[in-house]
Amino acid sequence: MKEQYYPRLSEVIARDMHRLNGTRQPRGPDLGSAIAALTIGLLFALALAGCTQPVVLPQCIPLKAVSKADENTLADELDATPDMPALHDMARDWVRMRDEDRAACLKRGAL
Repeated sequence: MKEQYYPRLSEVIARDMHRLNGTRQPRGPDLGSAIAALTIGLLFALALAGCTQPVVLPQCIPLKAVSKADENTLADELDATPDMPALHDMARDWVRMRDEDRAACLKRGAL
């Protein structure tokens, strides 16, 4: 069995010094800082892109035409049931939403 050779520290230092004093191959440009700057720039641009305000267009729901007679019938039924406040609130909300939708559609020009 052959003994394994371990170099002395002085031999390792001498070999490394010889390697350091020899001619070195020219190195290419250092791209690390350019890549870092590009990455930071892209992250900054993405962060600012989130600051833009989205354009929100009103959605026009097709309105069902309600005749005056139907509106009068609804008013009579609501007047006949004063003990149902939830029904009155829902009817008021429906009228408000209908009017808001009509105004949005007029503003957009869809009506």
